[in-house]
Amino acid sequence: METLGKNRSMMGFLTKYKTVIILAAIIVVFAILNPVFIMPANLMNMIKRASYVALVGFGMTFIITLADLDLSVGSMAAIVGVTLAMMLGAGVPLILAIIIVFALSLGMGLLNGFIIVKGKINAFLVTLATMNIFRGIALTISEGRPTPITAEGFADFFGNGLIGDFLPTPIVIMVAFFVLTLFLYKRTKFGFYVRCIGGNPEAARVAGINVGSIKLIAFTLNGLYACVAALILAALMNSGMPDIGSDLALDAIAAVVLGGTIIAGGYGTVWGTLGGVLIMGALNSGMSILGAQSHVIILVKGIVIILAVLMQNVLSPDKLKAKPAKSMPAEAAPTKE
Repeated sequence: METLGKNRSMMGFLTKYKTVIILAAIIVVFAILNPVFIMPANLMNMIKRASYVALVGFGMTFIITLADLDLSVGSMAAIVGVTLAMMLGAGVPLILAIIIVFALSLGMGLLNGFIIVKGKINAFLVTLATMNIFRGIALTISEGRPTPITAEGFADFFGNGLIGDFLPTPIVIMVAFFVLTLFLYKRTKFGFYVRCIGGNPEAARVAGINVGSIKLIAFTLNGLYACVAALILAALMNSGMPDIGSDLALDAIAAVVLGGTIIAGGYGTVWGTLGGVLIMGALNSGMSILGAQSHVIILVKGIVIILAVLMQNVLSPDKLKAKPAKSMPAEAAPTKE
Protein backbone atom coordinates (compact mmCIF):
# COMPACT_ATOMS: atom_id res chain seq x y z
CA MET A 1 0.00 0.00 0.00
CA GLU A 2 2.84 2.36 0.87
CA THR A 3 4.53 1.65 -2.47
CA LEU A 4 1.24 2.24 -4.30
CA GLY A 5 0.81 5.56 -2.50
CA LYS A 6 4.32 6.63 -3.46
CA ASN A 7 3.70 5.68 -7.10
CA ARG A 8 0.50 7.71 -7.17
CA SER A 9 2.27 10.64 -5.57
CA MET A 10 5.02 10.46 -8.18
CA MET A 11 2.50 10.22 -11.02
CA GLY A 12 0.67 13.24 -9.63
CA PHE A 13 3.92 15.20 -9.43
CA LEU A 14 4.87 14.30 -13.02
CA THR A 15 1.38 15.16 -14.26
CA LYS A 16 1.41 18.57 -12.61
CA TYR A 17 4.95 19.58 -13.48
CA LYS A 18 5.67 17.69 -16.70
CA THR A 19 6.01 20.90 -18.74
CA VAL A 20 8.51 22.34 -16.26
CA ILE A 21 10.44 19.04 -16.23
CA ILE A 22 10.64 18.93 -20.04
CA LEU A 23 11.75 22.58 -20.21
CA ALA A 24 14.39 22.07 -17.51
CA ALA A 25 15.73 18.95 -19.27
CA ILE A 26 16.02 20.80 -22.58
CA ILE A 27 17.84 23.72 -20.95
CA VAL A 28 20.29 21.41 -19.18
CA VAL A 29 21.05 19.44 -22.36
CA PHE A 30 21.69 22.53 -24.49
CA ALA A 31 23.69 24.20 -21.70
CA ILE A 32 25.98 21.14 -21.59
CA LEU A 33 26.31 21.01 -25.37
CA ASN A 34 26.98 24.75 -25.66
CA PRO A 35 27.19 27.06 -22.60
CA VAL A 36 26.31 30.05 -24.80
CA PHE A 37 22.71 28.82 -24.62
CA ILE A 38 22.27 29.91 -20.98
CA MET A 39 23.88 33.33 -21.43
CA PRO A 40 21.35 36.00 -20.32
CA ALA A 41 21.47 37.73 -23.70
CA ASN A 42 20.58 34.51 -25.54
CA LEU A 43 17.80 33.58 -23.11
CA MET A 44 16.31 37.07 -23.37
CA ASN A 45 16.45 36.92 -27.17
CA MET A 46 14.90 33.44 -27.11
CA ILE A 47 11.91 34.66 -25.10
CA LYS A 48 11.61 37.75 -27.28
CA ARG A 49 11.44 35.59 -30.41
CA ALA A 50 8.86 33.34 -28.77
CA SER A 51 6.63 36.25 -27.66
CA TYR A 52 4.44 36.35 -30.77
CA VAL A 53 3.93 32.57 -30.64
CA ALA A 54 2.93 32.96 -26.98
CA LEU A 55 0.31 35.58 -27.84
CA VAL A 56 -1.28 33.34 -30.47
CA GLY A 57 -0.99 30.42 -28.05
CA PHE A 58 -2.91 32.31 -25.35
CA GLY A 59 -5.80 32.86 -27.74
CA MET A 60 -5.55 29.29 -29.01
CA THR A 61 -5.89 27.98 -25.43
CA PHE A 62 -9.54 29.12 -25.42
CA ILE A 63 -10.13 27.63 -28.87
CA ILE A 64 -8.59 24.23 -28.09
CA THR A 65 -10.36 24.05 -24.72
CA LEU A 66 -13.56 24.37 -26.77
CA ALA A 67 -12.33 21.31 -28.74
CA ASP A 68 -11.84 23.48 -31.83
CA LEU A 69 -8.85 24.70 -33.87
CA ASP A 70 -8.01 27.95 -35.68
CA LEU A 71 -5.58 27.48 -38.55
CA SER A 72 -6.02 31.00 -39.94
CA VAL A 73 -4.07 33.04 -37.36
CA GLY A 74 -0.85 33.12 -39.42
CA SER A 75 -2.73 34.45 -42.44
CA MET A 76 -4.46 37.02 -40.21
CA ALA A 77 -1.01 38.17 -39.10
CA ALA A 78 0.05 38.55 -42.74
CA ILE A 79 -2.98 40.71 -43.57
CA VAL A 80 -2.44 42.87 -40.48
CA GLY A 81 1.24 43.45 -41.28
CA VAL A 82 0.65 44.24 -44.95
CA THR A 83 -2.37 46.48 -44.27
CA LEU A 84 -0.55 48.40 -41.55
CA ALA A 85 2.53 48.92 -43.73
CA MET A 86 0.46 50.11 -46.69
CA MET A 87 -1.57 52.54 -44.57
CA LEU A 88 1.55 53.99 -42.97
CA GLY A 89 3.10 54.32 -46.43
CA ALA A 90 0.00 56.24 -47.55
CA GLY A 91 0.39 58.72 -44.68
CA VAL A 92 -2.19 57.35 -42.24
CA PRO A 93 -1.21 58.26 -38.63
CA LEU A 94 0.27 55.34 -36.69
CA ILE A 95 -2.36 55.30 -33.92
CA LEU A 96 -5.23 55.34 -36.43
CA ALA A 97 -3.59 52.59 -38.50
CA ILE A 98 -3.21 50.39 -35.41
CA ILE A 99 -6.87 50.95 -34.45
CA ILE A 100 -7.92 49.99 -37.98
CA VAL A 101 -5.91 46.74 -38.03
CA PHE A 102 -7.28 45.84 -34.59
CA ALA A 103 -10.80 46.27 -35.96
CA LEU A 104 -9.82 44.27 -39.04
CA SER A 105 -8.48 41.40 -36.91
CA LEU A 106 -11.58 41.33 -34.72
CA GLY A 107 -13.63 41.22 -37.92
CA MET A 108 -11.66 38.27 -39.29
CA GLY A 109 -12.02 36.39 -36.01
CA LEU A 110 -15.73 37.22 -35.91
CA LEU A 111 -16.10 35.96 -39.50
CA ASN A 112 -14.54 32.62 -38.52
CA GLY A 113 -16.83 32.30 -35.51
CA PHE A 114 -19.94 33.35 -37.45
CA ILE A 115 -19.40 30.76 -40.20
CA ILE A 116 -18.65 28.03 -37.64
CA VAL A 117 -21.65 28.79 -35.43
CA LYS A 118 -24.28 29.81 -37.99
CA GLY A 119 -23.10 27.46 -40.73
CA LYS A 120 -22.63 24.60 -38.24
CA ILE A 121 -19.36 23.70 -39.94
CA ASN A 122 -16.35 22.16 -38.22
CA ALA A 123 -13.84 24.83 -37.12
CA PHE A 124 -10.95 22.96 -38.71
CA LEU A 125 -12.58 23.12 -42.15
CA VAL A 126 -13.68 26.75 -41.82
CA THR A 127 -10.30 28.05 -40.66
CA LEU A 128 -8.48 25.91 -43.23
CA ALA A 129 -10.51 27.75 -45.88
CA THR A 130 -10.09 31.23 -44.35
CA MET A 131 -6.36 30.54 -43.89
CA ASN A 132 -6.07 30.37 -47.68
CA ILE A 133 -8.52 33.23 -48.26
CA PHE A 134 -6.72 35.61 -45.87
CA ARG A 135 -3.30 34.62 -47.26
CA GLY A 136 -4.57 35.20 -50.79
CA ILE A 137 -5.83 38.67 -49.84
CA ALA A 138 -2.47 39.55 -48.25
CA LEU A 139 -0.58 38.42 -51.36
CA THR A 140 -3.00 40.24 -53.68
CA ILE A 141 -3.01 43.65 -51.98
CA SER A 142 0.78 43.60 -51.56
CA GLU A 143 1.44 42.08 -54.99
CA GLY A 144 3.50 39.47 -53.20
CA ARG A 145 6.16 41.95 -52.07
CA PRO A 146 7.18 43.11 -48.56
CA THR A 147 6.15 46.66 -47.69
CA PRO A 148 8.68 48.56 -45.51
CA ILE A 149 7.49 50.19 -42.28
CA THR A 150 9.25 53.45 -41.47
CA ALA A 151 6.87 54.91 -38.87
CA GLU A 152 8.88 56.46 -36.05
CA GLY A 153 8.55 54.62 -32.75
CA PHE A 154 6.66 51.59 -34.08
CA ALA A 155 9.63 49.19 -34.18
CA ASP A 156 10.81 50.34 -30.74
CA PHE A 157 7.43 49.93 -29.08
CA PHE A 158 6.46 46.55 -30.53
CA GLY A 159 9.77 44.99 -31.52
CA ASN A 160 13.24 46.20 -30.68
CA GLY A 161 12.68 48.59 -27.78
CA LEU A 162 14.04 48.02 -24.29
CA ILE A 163 12.63 48.84 -20.87
CA GLY A 164 15.29 49.59 -18.30
CA ASP A 165 17.96 48.94 -20.96
CA PHE A 166 17.59 45.17 -20.61
CA LEU A 167 13.94 44.02 -20.99
CA PRO A 168 12.65 43.82 -24.59
CA THR A 169 9.20 45.34 -25.10
CA PRO A 170 7.76 42.19 -26.79
CA ILE A 171 8.37 40.31 -23.51
CA VAL A 172 6.51 43.02 -21.57
CA ILE A 173 3.59 42.76 -24.01
CA MET A 174 3.64 38.96 -23.69
CA VAL A 175 3.55 39.12 -19.88
CA ALA A 176 0.69 41.64 -19.92
CA PHE A 177 -1.42 39.41 -22.17
CA PHE A 178 -0.48 36.36 -20.12
CA VAL A 179 -1.95 38.03 -17.01
CA LEU A 180 -5.05 39.07 -18.97
CA THR A 181 -5.51 35.55 -20.37
CA LEU A 182 -5.04 33.92 -16.97
CA PHE A 183 -7.71 36.20 -15.54
CA LEU A 184 -10.17 35.57 -18.38
CA TYR A 185 -9.60 31.82 -18.33
CA LYS A 186 -9.75 31.18 -14.59
CA ARG A 187 -11.67 34.08 -13.04
CA THR A 188 -14.53 34.95 -15.40
CA LYS A 189 -17.80 33.38 -16.49
CA PHE A 190 -16.50 33.38 -20.05
CA GLY A 191 -13.53 31.16 -19.17
CA PHE A 192 -15.74 28.90 -17.07
CA TYR A 193 -18.23 28.52 -19.90
CA VAL A 194 -15.42 27.72 -22.35
CA ARG A 195 -14.29 24.85 -20.12
CA CYS A 196 -17.87 23.62 -19.66
CA ILE A 197 -18.59 23.64 -23.40
CA GLY A 198 -15.33 21.88 -24.23
CA GLY A 199 -16.00 19.19 -21.62
CA ASN A 200 -19.64 18.55 -22.50
CA PRO A 201 -21.43 20.86 -24.97
CA GLU A 202 -24.84 19.20 -24.53
CA ALA A 203 -24.71 19.54 -20.75
CA ALA A 204 -23.68 23.17 -21.22
CA ARG A 205 -26.73 23.81 -23.43
CA VAL A 206 -29.04 22.13 -20.92
CA ALA A 207 -27.54 24.33 -18.20
CA GLY A 208 -28.52 27.43 -20.20
CA ILE A 209 -25.13 28.40 -21.60
CA ASN A 210 -25.35 30.00 -25.05
CA VAL A 211 -22.77 27.79 -26.76
CA GLY A 212 -22.88 29.71 -30.04
CA SER A 213 -22.24 33.08 -28.40
CA ILE A 214 -19.31 31.77 -26.37
CA LYS A 215 -17.70 30.28 -29.49
CA LEU A 216 -18.28 33.53 -31.37
CA ILE A 217 -16.56 35.50 -28.59
CA ALA A 218 -13.66 33.02 -28.41
CA PHE A 219 -12.89 33.23 -32.15
CA THR A 220 -13.25 37.02 -32.15
CA LEU A 221 -10.90 37.24 -29.16
CA ASN A 222 -8.48 34.98 -31.03
CA GLY A 223 -8.38 37.58 -33.79
CA LEU A 224 -7.30 40.17 -31.20
CA TYR A 225 -4.41 37.99 -30.02
CA ALA A 226 -3.38 37.37 -33.65
CA CYS A 227 -3.31 41.13 -34.26
CA VAL A 228 -0.94 41.82 -31.36
CA ALA A 229 1.30 38.97 -32.52
CA ALA A 230 1.25 40.46 -36.03
CA LEU A 231 2.31 43.88 -34.73
CA ILE A 232 5.30 42.31 -32.96
CA LEU A 233 6.25 40.37 -36.10
CA ALA A 234 5.93 43.47 -38.29
CA ALA A 235 8.06 45.47 -35.84
CA LEU A 236 10.76 42.78 -35.67
CA MET A 237 10.88 42.60 -39.48
CA ASN A 238 10.33 46.35 -40.02
CA SER A 239 7.95 45.48 -42.84
CA GLY A 240 4.61 43.98 -43.71
CA MET A 241 5.31 40.60 -45.30
CA PRO A 242 2.50 38.70 -47.09
CA ASP A 243 4.18 35.32 -46.60
CA ILE A 244 4.91 35.68 -42.88
CA GLY A 245 3.35 33.46 -40.19
CA SER A 246 2.92 30.36 -42.35
CA ASP A 247 3.88 28.14 -39.39
CA LEU A 248 2.42 30.36 -36.68
CA ALA A 249 -0.82 28.42 -36.16
CA LEU A 250 0.93 25.04 -35.98
CA ASP A 251 3.60 26.35 -33.59
CA ALA A 252 0.92 27.83 -31.33
CA ILE A 253 -1.21 24.67 -31.38
CA ALA A 254 1.88 22.58 -30.63
CA ALA A 255 2.78 24.83 -27.68
CA VAL A 256 -0.75 24.69 -26.26
CA VAL A 257 -0.95 20.89 -26.50
CA LEU A 258 2.63 20.54 -25.26
CA GLY A 259 1.64 22.63 -22.26
CA GLY A 260 -1.10 20.22 -21.25
CA THR A 261 -4.31 21.59 -22.76
CA ILE A 262 -6.37 18.61 -23.90
CA ILE A 263 -7.03 18.77 -27.65
CA ALA A 264 -10.32 16.90 -27.12
CA GLY A 265 -11.51 19.91 -25.11
CA GLY A 266 -12.69 20.63 -21.59
CA TYR A 267 -9.36 21.15 -19.87
CA GLY A 268 -6.65 23.75 -20.41
CA THR A 269 -3.88 25.58 -18.64
CA VAL A 270 -2.57 29.05 -19.45
CA TRP A 271 0.57 28.42 -17.40
CA GLY A 272 1.10 25.26 -19.42
CA THR A 273 0.74 27.18 -22.68
CA LEU A 274 3.47 29.58 -21.55
CA GLY A 275 5.65 26.58 -20.68
CA GLY A 276 4.93 24.98 -24.04
CA VAL A 277 5.93 28.19 -25.84
CA LEU A 278 9.20 28.33 -23.89
CA ILE A 279 9.90 24.68 -24.77
CA MET A 280 9.39 25.41 -28.46
CA GLY A 281 11.54 28.55 -28.17
CA ALA A 282 14.29 26.65 -26.35
CA LEU A 283 14.34 23.96 -29.04
CA ASN A 284 14.59 26.57 -31.80
CA SER A 285 17.29 28.56 -30.03
CA GLY A 286 19.33 25.59 -28.84
CA MET A 287 19.40 23.79 -32.17
CA SER A 288 20.20 27.03 -34.01
CA ILE A 289 23.20 27.57 -31.71
CA LEU A 290 24.33 24.01 -32.46
CA GLY A 291 24.10 24.77 -36.18
CA ALA A 292 21.14 22.53 -36.98
CA GLN A 293 19.43 23.17 -40.29
CA SER A 294 15.74 24.10 -40.47
CA HIS A 295 14.55 20.63 -41.54
CA VAL A 296 16.31 19.08 -38.53
CA ILE A 297 14.68 21.59 -36.18
CA ILE A 298 11.25 20.74 -37.60
CA LEU A 299 11.96 17.00 -37.19
CA VAL A 300 13.06 17.35 -33.55
CA LYS A 301 10.11 19.61 -32.67
CA GLY A 302 7.72 17.03 -34.12
CA ILE A 303 9.29 14.22 -32.09
CA VAL A 304 9.14 16.26 -28.87
CA ILE A 305 5.47 17.08 -29.42
CA ILE A 306 4.56 13.41 -29.98
CA LEU A 307 6.48 12.37 -26.86
CA ALA A 308 4.76 15.10 -24.84
CA VAL A 309 1.30 13.99 -25.97
CA LEU A 310 2.14 10.37 -25.21
CA MET A 311 3.28 11.45 -21.75
CA GLN A 312 -0.01 13.32 -21.33
CA ASN A 313 -1.98 10.21 -22.26
CA VAL A 314 -0.05 8.05 -19.81
CA LEU A 315 -0.03 10.47 -16.88
CA SER A 316 -3.56 11.83 -17.10
CA PRO A 317 -5.82 9.49 -19.13
CA ASP A 318 -8.86 10.50 -17.07
CA LYS A 319 -8.72 14.03 -18.46
CA LEU A 320 -9.06 12.73 -21.99
CA LYS A 321 -12.56 11.49 -21.31
CA ALA A 322 -15.53 13.84 -21.21
CA LYS A 323 -17.34 13.67 -17.91
CA PRO A 324 -21.04 14.49 -18.23
CA ALA A 325 -22.32 16.49 -15.29
CA LYS A 326 -25.70 16.03 -13.68
CA SER A 327 -25.85 19.71 -13.00
CA MET A 328 -23.75 22.67 -13.99
CA PRO A 329 -23.41 25.87 -12.00
CA ALA A 330 -24.59 29.01 -13.67
CA GLU A 331 -21.70 31.11 -12.47
CA ALA A 332 -17.96 30.68 -12.55
CA ALA A 333 -16.41 29.86 -9.22
CA PRO A 334 -12.90 31.29 -8.72
CA THR A 335 -10.29 28.58 -9.19
CA LYS A 336 -6.54 28.37 -8.96
CA GLU A 337 -4.38 27.40 -11.92
